[in-house]
Order: sequence, then structure tokens, then C-alpha cells
Amino acid sequence: MKVNRVQIDDSFWGGRIRRMCESIIPYQYEVLNDQVPGIPQSHAVENFRIAAGLSEGEYQGMLFQDSDVGKWIEAASYSLRIREDRELEEKIDGLVQILKKAQKEDGYLNSYYTSARPGERLTNIAHGHEMYCAGHLAEAAVAYAQATGKTELLDIVEDCISYFMSKIGPEPEKLHIYPGHPELELALYKLYQYTKKEKYLKFMEYLLLERGKQPSFLLEDPGFGEQYHDKWFGLEYHQAHLPILEQREAKGHAVRAMYLYAGLADLAYETKDPAIISVLEDLWKDVTERKMYITGAVGSDEHGEGFGAPYDLPNDRGYGETCASIGLIFWARRMLRLKADSRYGDVMELALYNGALSGMAPDGKTYFYVNPLMVIPSQADSRYDLRHVKTERVPWFGCACCPPNAARLIASLPDYVCDYDCGEKELTVHLYICGKITLDKNIWFEASGDYIGSGKAEYIYRGESVEMTLRMRLPGWSGKTGMKLNGSLFRPDTENGYAIISRKWSDGDKLEVVFDLRPRFIYSNPRAAANAGRAAVKKGPVVYCLEEADNGGDLNAVVVEDFCSAGDAGRQDGQQEQAVYLRGYREKAGSQEGKLYSDQNPEKVEGVFCAVPYHMWGNRGKGEMLVWMRKK
Repeated sequence: MKVNRVQIDDSFWGGRIRRMCESIIPYQYEVLNDQVPGIPQSHAVENFRIAAGLSEGEYQGMLFQDSDVGKWIEAASYSLRIREDRELEEKIDGLVQILKKAQKEDGYLNSYYTSARPGERLTNIAHGHEMYCAGHLAEAAVAYAQATGKTELLDIVEDCISYFMSKIGPEPEKLHIYPGHPELELALYKLYQYTKKEKYLKFMEYLLLERGKQPSFLLEDPGFGEQYHDKWFGLEYHQAHLPILEQREAKGHAVRAMYLYAGLADLAYETKDPAIISVLEDLWKDVTERKMYITGAVGSDEHGEGFGAPYDLPNDRGYGETCASIGLIFWARRMLRLKADSRYGDVMELALYNGALSGMAPDGKTYFYVNPLMVIPSQADSRYDLRHVKTERVPWFGCACCPPNAARLIASLPDYVCDYDCGEKELTVHLYICGKITLDKNIWFEASGDYIGSGKAEYIYRGESVEMTLRMRLPGWSGKTGMKLNGSLFRPDTENGYAIISRKWSDGDKLEVVFDLRPRFIYSNPRAAANAGRAAVKKGPVVYCLEEADNGGDLNAVVVEDFCSAGDAGRQDGQQEQAVYLRGYREKAGSQEGKLYSDQNPEKVEGVFCAVPYHMWGNRGKGEMLVWMRKK
């Protein structure tokens, strides 16, 4: 069984990962098997049982429901790398047997097109999700093989991928198409990495570089115009409006875009093609400098779940699907592999601690699909254009892509902490997450500290003496990052936002890193009209918000001035862990004699207000929430 290079033992992430492995992933298995009463039925496993002839009945759910099973198997496989669990492994094996029986003789595997639409394979490329579902099963197969050495699911998936490769490709007799929803591209690269079979890399390259060639096959695809007839679901929605190497601005469905760019970064890593790298750089700047929320959420438009115009980042009706933040993390991680640049690490960290983590309650049993930055329940519950905004977490979704996606991200978190080049003897640390980083059999680092709580991290080298370079990300949010080496102040060389420490490391050598963790106000580019006259609060990588539970309602009547202590708020007992307190005033409702409009300024009532991490919001009942606060 594979053991992670990084074994996490962290005050912030340790408990979350433990809950993920011990309770959340098993809970999601029950949901996928329709064993949890009182919540929407998934039917995802039952659909496979029907396709396998093991159950009678009709297909239920979204046509891409198979992907939920794939993502769950992947998450469970990562869990097995963290802790052995015979019962969980047996559950995966049981699912594999169902998938094996559901697979057709020619390798095709898809419960929807087997049960509900027989004879309609590859007839709805725009929205049919056949290759998307196959991709998630393939990622699961690789993860399970890596974790356990078992290859039965891998054999199933390779036969399935062979089916698509027999139908799609550059040859004249084949279909010249690519997935409507990117995902298979990511899976093909993982298959190539694990199996070393060049055919998967070539197929991946074809699917990526074929995208956007004109005239687009999608214009003749039955799925393209069958259900969607407005401009928001045109070629841009599918990132198919231009050849991929001519795309310099992020457009269309945000999750599709993130998966596409992540796959393109995989190809760039393999080929080192400067043209692809240039495209990725331009797309990265467009997304992160013009179209990304302060929480690392992307995709501001509910209709089409897509990108809006530059700086169009509404707070109350913003979409910010959890899966889009997760996709941004996937993309950022791959950009870091291309080049250790703190710009990528900062965004990966931002989305991880905010936009992605906010999508799931701490116990993993309730979720947000959409992650706005302002919620007023009375408005969200009554306005049609806010119908996508949930004022309370929900136990599951009809479109349940986010819960197992969050599970596979958190269970695979050890893969995001660092990179190690054993040939160059170079360790690059991207995330300051405590635990043990094993480099070779006889050398490792012990990482400790409280990055989020105190802004301190400590790395102690263990093992035989060795010449090695340690690269440490210098977070952009830390105005000054201090370092000590074996107790002495140390000023390292830097490159692309990473500190570089090259030396002969001996057992017991200690590197201490101290970050500037003071809370600070963040201001928006004035072009982002929704944030005019407002400021957000960040402490380290964590974005904060006001909640009605702490501050009462009418949060937009609050005007903040400066930070203060918990004592100023009368909080002496740690009522709000990780809270930040702000001094300011509230404009008193009704002080204008109850008029809607008046030439009199509202009365100001001084007060102290409590801000909590954005990822924690929505766990204390229904109420208002606000990230961008009015600032004096």
C-alpha cells in the first residue's frame, strides 16, 4: 500500500482530514447508496446496478450521475493512503464488481446511456458527459491502484478508454471531437503517468489541441441546441469559440474552464511547449487578476455557471460554485509543477482555505453548492434572480458534483504540500501544513507550528547529512517573512517568491519561519463596482466575514473603522475561536422617522463587531453574512 510522502499532523487540517477518512467518506457512501433517510436520493450506485442487470427499475438523476461514484472511489482511495481501512476497501471492491458487470463487451461503461438512452452513444457531446464520467472513473482507478496495488478497476477503465479511442481521433474515419465537459484530459494524463503508455498522452494531446477548431463540430451536435438556445450556452460556454492556443481570456462555464486549463498545464509540463505555457500565463492573469473573488471563487454568473465580464463580481448573486474553486486549486497545483512561483501557490492556498472549504460543513453532512459573499435571507428567499443562493446548508444536491469533489480534494491534500526532486535533491514547500515530509528512506523533515493561529512554522531536518536545496514559498499576504536557521537570523536568496536555502543539512538542523499574521483590510480594484467604498478582512490566507449570529441583522448598516481586541468587545472567554474584532458604528434603522428616503443622515451607534473565517459561515443557523464591509 502506498504511503504519502507527506503525513499531515496539523492543528487546522489534521482534524478535518481525520473526519474525512473516518466519517465523511463513509457517510457519502451511504448517500450514494440511498441509505440516508430524509435527504434527496442519489441513485448513483443503483443506476450502475440497473445497468449491470442486478436491479430492476429506471435510471434516476442527472445524466452524469456516474461521476459521483468515480469521485467517491477516488476520495476513498486517497483515504486508504492515509489510514488502512479494510471495511472501506471492501466497499470499493464491491463497487468495482458492479462496474464490471455494467460494462459492455466493447468496453463501453456508462449507466445512463446503457439504461436510459441505449443506441444514443456519442450523440450529445455538448452536454452528454460520457467522456466526463469516464474520466472520473479513470482518475478513481489510478488512485485505487496506487493506494492498494489492485488493478481490476484499472483494467475496466482501460477498456472503456479504448472504446473512446477507437471512435475519436485525428484519423479520417474517426470522429473529430472532444469532450463537452473537460475531465477525461486530466484522467488520461494520470493513466499515462501510472501505466507509462504513450497512447494516453497522445489521446490527451489530441483532445486538448482539437478544442476550438473551426468550424466547430458542436454547431451540428444535437445536444448543443436541444435544450439551450441563448448566447450564454454558445461556443464560449464550452471554451470552443477559438482554437485553444488562441484563447487568452477565460470565458464560459467556470468548472469546465478550470479542468481544461489544468489539463493544458499537464500537457505543458510534459511537452515544455512555450506556446502552451504562454496561453496558460495569459489565462491565469485574466482569471486571477480580473475575474476571481477574494475568496478564490470563480464563475460569477448563475446562468451558465460561467465567467462574467472583467471585474463583474457581484457579491449577493455571485455563483462561485464549490467545484470551480476546487478546479482552480487543481490548475494552480499544476502551474506550480511547471514553475515554482508564489503567485500560483498564493492562489492555491487562497482557494483552499476559503472558496473550496466553505462548500462543506465541518461534519461533512451539509453543503453549499454556491458561495456568494453577501447573503440577506429575506431577499435570497424571495427573489427569482437569487434562487441559486441557499441561506442554509443543505444535506445533498440533485446535482451532487461538489460533495465528493470536496472529499477527494481534502483526502488528497498531502499531494499539494510540496514537490521533491530526488535527482536534484531539491524540496519545494508550497503549503505550510505540519507533519512529516519523507524525502528518502533515511532523510525527512518534521514540520510543526501553527501557521493559521500564530503565523509560525518550524522545520527540523532528520537523517544522514546531505547537500540539498530547500525552497519555501513566501506568501504574498505576509508583508515580512522572517527566518532563523539554527537559532540565528537568516536572510535567504529568493526567486519567484520562494526563499532558497542551499546547504549541507545535518540531523537536527532547524529552520524557523515567522509570518506577518496581523489582520488587515483589503481593498478592491475600483472597477469591481460591487465593492466600491468597502473593504474585506484577511488574516493570513483566511478571508473573514460578518455574520448575523454575532452582530445582529442589517449588516450593510455596519461601518468598520479599525481592528480592536476581543476585550474591547467584551469577549473574554473565547466565544469565537479565530475571530477578528473591529471597531466601528452601525447606522440605526428607523432614525429617519421610519422614512424610506430622507435628507437626514442616519444616527450612528458605536460598537464592536465580530468577524469570523468565511469558511465557517452558515454553521449556526439562518442569518445574514457579509464579506465586503463598508469602511470609513
